[in-house]
Amino acid sequence: MAAHIDRMRSSIEDFLVRYPCVDEVVGKASDATKVSKVNLIMGVVAFTAVWLAIGYGSPFLCDIIGFVFPAYLSFKAVESPDTRDDTQWLTYWIVYSYFGILEFFSDYLLFWIPFYSLLKCCFPSLDGKLQRCQPHLHSLHQAVPDREAGTN
Repeated sequence: MAAHIDRMRSSIEDFLVRYPCVDEVVGKASDATKVSKVNLIMGVVAFTAVWLAIGYGSPFLCDIIGFVFPAYLSFKAVESPDTRDDTQWLTYWIVYSYFGILEFFSDYLLFWIPFYSLLKCCFPSLDGKLQRCQPHLHSLHQAVPDREAGTN
């Protein structure tokens, strides 16, 4: 168990190094509360997980989490010269939109799935695993005929 917590601590520290804007915000909160950055993040994640599992308004909180940070990373990806991150975030938004459409039509069924908001909120953490969706998305795109400009 201690090894798992140490791995979590090191991954949080790596995350803060990769995203200095998050490190800055967490640093200000850490200075104000006198709690270390890593412990502060672990506490916020634990509180959020419990709220997503049993709290009021968990679908809304899940939608905010699934939109805000990925939107920030998408803007950063567009600004970077590397196109691989563009592809990753475009894939994320396509899959996220599919989830939104499916949820719209199956909301009454999904309501009865325990911890659905918590499971859905774990979706953005898939990172590279979204690349597995690309062949399926490509085949879906090929199945829909494109209209060329000027044709009806």
